[in-house]
Amino acid sequence: MLFDVDARVKTTRYACMNQWVHPKFACGRDSLEQDIIFKLVDKGTMEDQIYRYLARCPALYDATTFPCVLPPTAIVASPYKFAFVAMPRWGPRYRIREFSSIREIVTFMRCTLTGLSFLHDHRIAHRDIHESNIMINWYCGNGQGEDDCAERRRAHYRSPSALYALLDFDFSLQLPLETSLRDCRRPASQAFDGKDDYHPADVHQGERHYNPFAFDVACLGNLFLYHFANAIPVVPPLAVLLSQMTTHVIDDRFTAAEALAFFRGIEAALPPGILDSGITLKPDYGPLDDPSLYWSRLPPSDQIKWQSHRPPPLSWTTRVLRRLNATRIGWKIVPFVRRSLRI
Repeated sequence: MLFDVDARVKTTRYACMNQWVHPKFACGRDSLEQDIIFKLVDKGTMEDQIYRYLARCPALYDATTFPCVLPPTAIVASPYKFAFVAMPRWGPRYRIREFSSIREIVTFMRCTLTGLSFLHDHRIAHRDIHESNIMINWYCGNGQGEDDCAERRRAHYRSPSALYALLDFDFSLQLPLETSLRDCRRPASQAFDGKDDYHPADVHQGERHYNPFAFDVACLGNLFLYHFANAIPVVPPLAVLLSQMTTHVIDDRFTAAEALAFFRGIEAALPPGILDSGITLKPDYGPLDDPSLYWSRLPPSDQIKWQSHRPPPLSWTTRVLRRLNATRIGWKIVPFVRRSLRI
């Protein structure tokens, strides 16, 4: 998998530790002979500010409180317009579709929700939620065959030591700590930054503004939906979690902290032995656009019990605006009209 962290840079490939890396990255070792990776970061940018802020967060360097965000271990100055950010060497070459048990899904969800909650607590909106920006604490070194690497990789998924962490702040935004996670507003044009595989339709109605924190939550929820919808029959409360993370009613959407707290409740209530239940994942974009495709996986009794958490149908005005906004001319007219009328 590529370190596809900045589409503006030509993605020439370089071999490093038997991995493909982006030209803004380089591999090395520190004085303790630990494998690390360097990233070039332009000085004075928001990304540079965020790395320097994270370097002052003690929780990132304590194994008992690690919040699943890959920490900078050093920031090396240069006489040029960039600095080198050193980070632990983790790996990008995991494959979610290889997960074969509920335990592996739970670990991935717990880690990524923890990481996003930590960033939002510090008012950092990631704005580029994607598998390529989530690392695993494992990688395959040189001299090992693909079959051996694949076998060891799958074994690590099941290991109690498996961890995943968010990284890459090219598109991220840090706001003052007093910023409201629910009422934050940024220009709608910024919602189109980053990889769009899991973007919700928050600005598909010609909105003038959007909430980057709620957008992050929906992106991660859509990533979960794409990969894990067919785990809902095994862990039914996941339907509620995913509904509340991805609902189109943005004011009703979970914050990252609420999603993490709800998930921890699900995990704590899992019956003995359920974590080792086998599963074959079938990634599908369908549930992202049609909640009924995953809600229907619930038993009828649970559908009735949790009906209040089910995303409501789109209003006729939303459907009309989306259809207009999807046309070449509507894409220009609808936002212009909404800006002019301030609606």
